[in-house]
Amino acid sequence: MDKKGVHFGAKEELIRVIFSPINLNLRKEVGKSLIEVHEDGNLFVSFITGEGSIRVKLNEKRMVIYEWTVDISLDLTRYILKRFCLFLRRNDIGVLRVLDTAEVRPLVTYIRTELKDVIFESMGEVCYLELRVLDYLKNETGSAYGDGI
Repeated sequence: MDKKGVHFGAKEELIRVIFSPINLNLRKEVGKSLIEVHEDGNLFVSFITGEGSIRVKLNEKRMVIYEWTVDISLDLTRYILKRFCLFLRRNDIGVLRVLDTAEVRPLVTYIRTELKDVIFESMGEVCYLELRVLDYLKNETGSAYGDGI
């Protein structure tokens, strides 16, 4: 651990195994896409496309989606959520947090309408939808983008 917080020694592996396949599928659907990674105590990962972006913050205890401005298909949305949840399950993290703000509105709308049985809301200074990882994975039946990591 460094002075700023968590040090992700396996950052390259995370990018290769978890985030690059997401980026590849974003490219197939919306065109040009790139991954931007910044480490500052937490790992900040951005998927930037011409249509918008997806940004997540990751530390040893949680992952938070704090921006989702790209308009993508439901299949790709499910694929991305599934990859995130599989990663979290493998690391014994039970909840995927989604910030409930205008920057995440397309995803929040999808979660509230399609996944209401596997979420709960965290109220406070900042509001989150919290996706229960194991419940989500149990209910997930696969998609056109493949299974597993």
